Amino acid sequence: MAAWNKRVLDRDELTRLYQEQGLSLAKIGKVYGCDAGVVLRNMQEYRIPTRDLSESTTKVPTTRVQLVQWYWKDKLSMFDIANRLGCTHSAIVYKFKRFGIRSRGHLGLTPPLKLTKETLEYLYNRRLSLDKIARIVHRSKGGIERRFVKYRLVPRGTPNRACKYKKSDFSENLEEKAYMIGFRLGDLNVYDKVNIIQIRCSSTHRAQIHLIRSLFSSYTTPFTFPNKAEEGKVEIVCLVNKTFGFLVPKKDEVPKWVLDEDRLFWNFFAGYADAEGSFTFKKPGREGKTHIGFFTIQSQDKGIICMLAERLENLGVNCYGPRISRRGGTVDKRGIRNNRDMWRFDVIKKKSLWLMLNKIENLARHSEKKTRIQRLKDNLMLRNHLPYSRPISLTL
Repeated sequence: MAAWNKRVLDRDELTRLYQEQGLSLAKIGKVYGCDAGVVLRNMQEYRIPTRDLSESTTKVPTTRVQLVQWYWKDKLSMFDIANRLGCTHSAIVYKFKRFGIRSRGHLGLTPPLKLTKETLEYLYNRRLSLDKIARIVHRSKGGIERRFVKYRLVPRGTPNRACKYKKSDFSENLEEKAYMIGFRLGDLNVYDKVNIIQIRCSSTHRAQIHLIRSLFSSYTTPFTFPNKAEEGKVEIVCLVNKTFGFLVPKKDEVPKWVLDEDRLFWNFFAGYADAEGSFTFKKPGREGKTHIGFFTIQSQDKGIICMLAERLENLGVNCYGPRISRRGGTVDKRGIRNNRDMWRFDVIKKKSLWLMLNKIENLARHSEKKTRIQRLKDNLMLRNHLPYSRPISLTL
């Protein structure tokens, strides 16, 4: 029996990416957001033939005569040739071995590297990587690494690795922290890397991408790119420092320090509602009646849904549920299979809905949902003045 979390890739799409577009396993893995080993396992199960090494290297469009011309007559380095052909240095090394071309280094024709310990230490302390130093002095990275070891220089270590974009520490604001955790538990994928925290999400809603950008733009430089596996979907990635470690855990519960304070709970609930909540309308059952607005939230996080409903009840918000809205293993209209039971609760009663909307109106950050919140409030005020409606007090 297959594991419930086994990643199964579409056979036709996998064949198209690998055989027609000629992508490598690693690049296909980036398209699907998984490891190359997952791609290889799927290909083996589908019995899709893989390319051998010789087939993979034929993508470098060059000949022995051309390489000899560039290397010996034009005095280009292997790195320069690789850049000209748009391939890796390793591919050029392989081509040289395949064509039997001797390198200048093996023949003793490469000038000795005049790089003193002081110069190498100075460049390294300027936060340059060994790869960048190698490009500056026109030598291979391996040669610089050997010289680095020979001089017995102390490496920075991965925690102090240089970053391209500046990263700021988290503000330590508890309300912002509560909102971020709520939103993370609903919609964000967070990974603890060596010296950074990677936050990523994919969505077809521009408002969702704008929300994530606004959340982290003061701490790092978010970047977006189209999702190649699904047309119209956008990926956003934010690389932040270790002060955002509180976002890494994904537990099926609301933190106790959030439950203990009302203001923190409402911020957490606003974040989770921005991710998983829906502010919607029900069509009138009789002719002449108006639409009925209500709030619903559902996810596979049973613990969070139940704890939210219980805390809302304590705050005077009557909830219908929590209950199972869809069993695990069922397939929805979009063709997506539920791995676990889907849990849900609704806020329907006018007084409870009015209270909840006013509490989270200024805390929600999702532009589309803020618009829906205002529409629900307008709907409640309209229904409150209808002759057949039971009015409620709109004061808090």
